[in-house]
Parts: sequence; structure tokens; C-alpha cells
Amino acid sequence: MRLLYTVGSPFARLVRIAVLEKGLGEQVILHELTREQLYSAGSEVARINPIGRVPTLLLDDGTVLSESKVILDYVDALGSGPRLILRDGAEGRRCFAEMGQAYGLLDSVTVWLRALRLPEPDRPVEAIAHEERRLERAADALERTIRAGGYCGPLDAAQVILGTALGTADIRLRVWKWRQDRSSLSDWYDTIAGRPSFQATEPPPG
Repeated sequence: MRLLYTVGSPFARLVRIAVLEKGLGEQVILHELTREQLYSAGSEVARINPIGRVPTLLLDDGTVLSESKVILDYVDALGSGPRLILRDGAEGRRCFAEMGQAYGLLDSVTVWLRALRLPEPDRPVEAIAHEERRLERAADALERTIRAGGYCGPLDAAQVILGTALGTADIRLRVWKWRQDRSSLSDWYDTIAGRPSFQATEPPPG
């Protein structure tokens, strides 16, 4: 298998974390692309995946998987490590609810980051303000959830996604002071960020 990714893509990062946590490092060939390569007219990703985004996972039989949710589900079924996506009973419902909350946070972080890449006169001020309000609500809810014991126990997909989202904000979206008045969320992130899989995939700033 070959995973195409960029170091700055948080969606690719969460898949890379899952690959490491599932013990698949020797089975998945990591193919890093620069942003310039990803968006070039001759992009290798676009040749095999018409959507042209990372992560893209090319299986040994030529099947192409795209979108982080799909790839995460596929990777989770492989390897010897514990399942990351819990499906049964109350734990399964909890895992899916927390995954949705974490993916929503990650999506808003990436929307804000994309807006900040635009020249200042072209930045959608109202859209940025909307995402900031959304993120503040989500972070407040996460603080309450973690204080109540959420996102705990053995590592699962919800924790991987949330850790990736907060890591993206912590490293690349410094204008959002998400740690302020959220000590439980901040402490939770600092703990998960110390895992080897998170350390090995940490994105560059900016």
C-alpha cells in the first residue's frame, strides 16, 4: 500500500497516526508530496484520484481510497493493534458521537487556516468570524466533555481526530487562543501529543 500525503494536511496526519498505532508502518509506504506538487497540473494525486486531495491510499491491487474517514476505517480493519473505531453498544455510540464532534472541530480549523492563506484584502472576514464562533462553542463543549470523562480510556479514533485538530490549532492557528480558560482540554491535548505517533507526525508551523 502507498499513502500519498503532505506534512501540512491534518486529514492525512490522522491517517498516518492510525497507521503507526495499528502497527502498519512496514506495510504502508509513505509518499510525501509538497503543496506545490499536490496542486501542480501534473499532480500524481490527481492522476490516480480525480478529487486530487490527500490523503490518498493506493492499495496493492490498484484500488484507490480517498477521504480520511474512509481510509481510517480501512486501516483500522488491518494490523494487530486494538480497534480504533468502536462500533458496538454504548461504547460504539460514544465513539461515533465523539468522532463527529472532533471532525467538526478539525473542519472549522482548516477552513480558518485556508482563509488566512488569502491576501489580507481578500480574506472573508465574516466567514472567519463565523468559524471562530463555531470553534469557541465546540471547544467549550469539549472542555465540559473531557471534565466529565469523555475522550478517555484506550486510544480510539475520536481521540486521534481530536488530538489532530487541537495539534493543528496549537501549531498552525496561533491566532485562536483555544487553551485560554480550558485547562482540562489543554492538559488532555498535552498528554496525547506526547505519544510517539503524534510526535512522529507533527506538522511544521505556519
